[in-house]
Amino acid sequence: MQKPLAKQIQTIITDAYIFFTRHLKQIALVCAPFLFVASLFDFILAEAYKGTHLAIFAPLAVNLLIYPIYTAALIQLMAKRARQEQPTSSELIIGAIQRWVPLLILKTISVFLIGLGISMLIFPGIWLAIRLAFAEFHLVLFGVNPREAIQKSFEDTKKHLALVFMLLLMTYIPIFVAGLAADQLVQVFTSNDLFRIIVNTIWSLIGLFVHVVLFRAFMDVISEPEAPQPSPMTEE
Repeated sequence: MQKPLAKQIQTIITDAYIFFTRHLKQIALVCAPFLFVASLFDFILAEAYKGTHLAIFAPLAVNLLIYPIYTAALIQLMAKRARQEQPTSSELIIGAIQRWVPLLILKTISVFLIGLGISMLIFPGIWLAIRLAFAEFHLVLFGVNPREAIQKSFEDTKKHLALVFMLLLMTYIPIFVAGLAADQLVQVFTSNDLFRIIVNTIWSLIGLFVHVVLFRAFMDVISEPEAPQPSPMTEE
């Protein structure tokens, strides 16, 4: 029997928070170097192309190149920990590099579709973000190609639009707004560019919590036909 939506959301966010805080050290060791490089190039390219369209698109292109590595590593970490495995950071990065090309293609398609949707009165972009929420998990964990990953994500989210929407609303939006506010405060109180890059890296790391939340929801969704099981992400 499916839980009421409010109870399901509470369980997912609680489990995700426990996992994220319990494994924050390894998440930081694996992901933070790549997040720092992304933040560094964001700053350099934005300054170099200030006042032009490239100030937006050049950092976006660099982020698209880096994103698949730390994202695939995080997804593998969550899956392996859920199976009670103890992966090393190097194993996670090597595994992520092997999925770099398909995840890059998938992320590029997703960014294009969501961006196009947002340009069409915003709501189509939000709807696409919800429907594509599980695509990366299918691609990394089951080795499907980007097209199949998108199809499977559409299938998985068909009956769970409200769940995914509420999870994004309760996690992504507050973290995104807080990150923007932190960046503005840093610019007001200091002119130290390195400090600003470090702060942005920290908020990007915190932003990975959204991936953990969505992965926990993904676990619920794909296990629905089976008998209820304890939440594996809360175990050691």
